Amino acid sequence: MWSTFRVAASGLQAQQRALEVTGNNLANLNTIGYKSRRADVVDIPPDATTFALPGEAGGLSMGRRDVGQGVTLGGVVATLTPGQAQATGRGLDVAIAGEGLLAVSLPDGQTAYTRAGALTLDGEGRLVTVSGALVAGGITVPEGARDVAIEADGRVTAAVGAGERQVLGQLELVRFTNPDGLAAIGGNLLVATDAAGAAQTGAPGTSGLGALLPGSLEASNVDPAREVVRMLQAQRAYAVNLRALKTVDEMLQEANDMQRR
Repeated sequence: MWSTFRVAASGLQAQQRALEVTGNNLANLNTIGYKSRRADVVDIPPDATTFALPGEAGGLSMGRRDVGQGVTLGGVVATLTPGQAQATGRGLDVAIAGEGLLAVSLPDGQTAYTRAGALTLDGEGRLVTVSGALVAGGITVPEGARDVAIEADGRVTAAVGAGERQVLGQLELVRFTNPDGLAAIGGNLLVATDAAGAAQTGAPGTSGLGALLPGSLEASNVDPAREVVRMLQAQRAYAVNLRALKTVDEMLQEANDMQRR
């Protein structure tokens, strides 16, 4: 009986986490470059439980059967399908059309990856994300430069002094053998894990990497209709597990009442 409590409680916890993931997706519906996530619920491996079964000679012999132990959250997987590109006309905004991620350096030295191309300059003129992560390559815009822009091939250019436009650096994109193996750390950032496989780096538009769309940003890829369906499914599963707990509680109450009689 207590195992039924444990199994139903595991279902409640797993579905609650699934609701949290779905709710987070809906909250980020308008977050630039956000990638929706999916909660994968898996069953807990059963253990061998002993039952009394009829023996051949009419007695009872003990047999072993596998009994499920409920469910747990196996993982939260990011869906890396591209969102719709939205034109902004801003020189440092860039969207990626196709495969690829921008590599950035975090304050602790760790390398992360993002498709949120709303770039800006920090106090030292370095190209950074809106959260302050340094764009890989260390591109710096000299003081007094004008009309800084990112070209479709990844070149960062600007008008310096009274001369013609100059190339200040080159943006590169990175893709992985298994992008589903990337782990989300918040702030529209992903980090590589062993499951992501080998990384391939190159200029935009080469070696199967996507091209850049200057003056545009990639919208969130969250599908509201799909998320609402997931929310309703998780809510229904939560209610069913809650009913299972209530049923076991009623059965135990009946057993206690019988004992008092």
